[in-house]
Amino acid sequence: MKDVPVRPPVVILASQSPRRAAILDALGVHYAVSVSDAEEAATFPAVDQSTNMPHVSVPRTEHPAVRAWRKGSHIADLHPDMIVIAADTIVVCDGMVLNKPTDADDASRMLRLLSGRTHMVYTGLALFAPSQLPRYVVEQSNVEMRILSDDEITAYVRTGEPMDKAGAYGIQGIAGTLVQAVTGSFTNVVGMPMQATVNLLSIAGVHVAQTIDAAYAQWRTAHPLLRTELGREP
Repeated sequence: MKDVPVRPPVVILASQSPRRAAILDALGVHYAVSVSDAEEAATFPAVDQSTNMPHVSVPRTEHPAVRAWRKGSHIADLHPDMIVIAADTIVVCDGMVLNKPTDADDASRMLRLLSGRTHMVYTGLALFAPSQLPRYVVEQSNVEMRILSDDEITAYVRTGEPMDKAGAYGIQGIAGTLVQAVTGSFTNVVGMPMQATVNLLSIAGVHVAQTIDAAYAQWRTAHPLLRTELGREP
């Protein structure tokens, strides 16, 4: 019996986020992971590489598509024959961008700000394909947080879950019990909107193996939510 050759990936995910990798897994995308520390530099795409970037009312340095470009551009330079997709997610409340908290006190501050209010979650996607200019998508979802007591905030922060997440909460985890409602893509709040990802990949000639419904159902089975009624994908 002949060995079946291993098909090399044609897509690189420029992110070390296990949440984004799980969404690509559910979609049936064959990919590799590669990350760069170039995203830490305050660089910006050239004018010809950003003309199709969607507008978001945040400082340019905080724009989620700019930040996704930073993550992906260096990887694309290293792998010019590959398709590279990168993503970055921000939480915005009262015009303020809430990134990952610096410590427990910062996480508590963010959660007090979000308590009892609706905020916006933006995920910027940047796609790099051989001999093409980068393409961008920004997805917005609105998240309504229920009123949180100080004890609830303290208990949640102590779990450690908020510390590596924009806005200091992970909706697919314990924080699902803190959220009242989500309007828009649920996977956008997780960090990689399924439909927008499929649309970008298809433009580059990458067709996913799963329908959105089937992929979302598979992802939900692998990652059961504490609040099942929140998890809908338009």
